[in-house]
Amino acid sequence: MEALKAIGRFVLAQVAILAFLAAAPALMLVVPFVLIAHGDRNLGGLAFLYMAAGPFVSAVWTAFFMSLRRVLRMTTFGNRTAYDSFSFRTQAISCGWALYGFLGTLVAEVAFNLAFRAVSKSPAVYFAVAPFAVFSPLLLAWARNTHAGL
Repeated sequence: MEALKAIGRFVLAQVAILAFLAAAPALMLVVPFVLIAHGDRNLGGLAFLYMAAGPFVSAVWTAFFMSLRRVLRMTTFGNRTAYDSFSFRTQAISCGWALYGFLGTLVAEVAFNLAFRAVSKSPAVYFAVAPFAVFSPLLLAWARNTHAGL
């Protein structure tokens, strides 16, 4: 019985993490501006959480979007290579995109925070520009794929 409870807790924890990662882009855009609109001026903790969660969120979304076209192409009706969609190569490419998203976001966040100190002290400006730093690896990969015609 205890094993079943442990498995249930593990599954619920995984669902909660997945739900957060799926909703994180919307939460990262809405929550700071709601707090700013209500007059909360102590947003240092929120900025820390925003930047701490950013690489993980970017890794998930970068891996998802950059692998989506490949998986869809491999699983279309009539495609004889559909079995390859879950091959080691496909999984390794997805992990590579996730690593690119994670490390790219870390670099972009450090550069953003160093540059932002010299430019502005406004929390509204910080949270308006921060999503571009957090999701810059995904935006750059999209731009590369769009430019290359892939």
